[in-house]
Amino acid sequence: MNEEEENIFNFEQEASKPHTYRALFPDEREGIVIIHLYEGIVNGRYENNRFTGEDIHRLFEATMTANQKETTYVKSYNKDRIKTLQKFFLSYDEETRTYSFQEYGLNFCKIAKETLEGSFKPTRIQIICSSLKMQLDAALGSEKTLKDWFEIHFEHYHPTLKKHIDFLDRQIDESVTKLRKDTLAQHLNPLQLLRNVSDDLKEVQRKNEDLRNAFTETNSISLMLTEIDSDNREILNLIESKVQFFDSVQSRLRSTDRRLDKIQPKIKQLFAAFRNPEYSAQTDRFIRFLLKYATLERVSNYKQVIFPKEVPEVLLKFKRPKYILFDRDKDLFPTRSKLRKEYEPDLGAEKENQVILDKAFDDYETIEDWVNLILAELRKSKQVNLSEIYFKILEESADFSIATKAFFNVIDLCYSKEQYDIKIDKTNLVKKEGLIIWNTIATEH
Repeated sequence: MNEEEENIFNFEQEASKPHTYRALFPDEREGIVIIHLYEGIVNGRYENNRFTGEDIHRLFEATMTANQKETTYVKSYNKDRIKTLQKFFLSYDEETRTYSFQEYGLNFCKIAKETLEGSFKPTRIQIICSSLKMQLDAALGSEKTLKDWFEIHFEHYHPTLKKHIDFLDRQIDESVTKLRKDTLAQHLNPLQLLRNVSDDLKEVQRKNEDLRNAFTETNSISLMLTEIDSDNREILNLIESKVQFFDSVQSRLRSTDRRLDKIQPKIKQLFAAFRNPEYSAQTDRFIRFLLKYATLERVSNYKQVIFPKEVPEVLLKFKRPKYILFDRDKDLFPTRSKLRKEYEPDLGAEKENQVILDKAFDDYETIEDWVNLILAELRKSKQVNLSEIYFKILEESADFSIATKAFFNVIDLCYSKEQYDIKIDKTNLVKKEGLIIWNTIATEH
């Protein structure tokens, strides 16, 4: 074995070495101390971003219980922990007798803070995708500018976009979890419960709007990429990789959307609970309580309902209208009937509509004929190339709508029946007459 083979880095082996994993990922107490030190640097608490051993010991002592402080020699106990942190997190300067952060420690805290902070801040997915779309649209003029978009603009936004997709996924997960918890709260009165659920639903609705915007924007960029016509293999490979990225993003967004669908049963369960006899009985007792203890008193020139002291007063502010409304009895004062206006038929419009309707029926029959023809060929040959048939239909019918509907009708039929399979090869693009579709093969078992 030569020296080069001996120096090959193996991440799994290195991380599994004794004490290495422990030094890379501190336990809860050490992690909290590191976070306090990091925030102290961010907030300018430590001069020149350096802190003393006493500062670290003080933070460790704050994380210990009273019993631990009595039974453990604090400084000796924490000295070993500080020594462990010096491997990747902290550096010690013997001249000044102070500590500072290593780069790993700074990055560790920065990533953790950004991740947690993402649950509280609105995502920037729509802004990022809009910027990418504008830059892509401007780059469509030449292959050089298009390559710059892939290698410069996209790569610049790529990690940020993925990070904000993670943020949105986590925000929706937390909102759904809170909504589920609030709908099951037993200690709240019905009014407070409804208020909490209403606030939760508004938050979920806002997150759902962010989700829809993210899906629309990423799908728009994916469509723009698939419409690029190029014979350059490098450009085609870049398009393929980026389309796969946006496909994975949309798959992640669909998974997030399914979690939103799961909250509907909880809402139905909540309102079903309000209709049960216990809530009805409570409502009935509350109304009887008001009828028994509420009084009607004259205040100035108006009569006012005075609620019992147990019921908080509700103040309503409104502007008194300057006009008076009278209810008109339709039996005593019927409205005068109006003459029915007759319209002359528009023969020209009727003829145009008839032509449109006839074409729709003809198109439907043409599509059915093509679908039956394709299925017959599939039963005979056991395999057909739907991409080639699509362009054949388009050539014979000269109608994009007919070709597309026949194409997708066959795919839907094959998906719905077990004896058929559909294989879509996204790496093999079929191009003809300015159109690009993935190579699609239908087979029969």
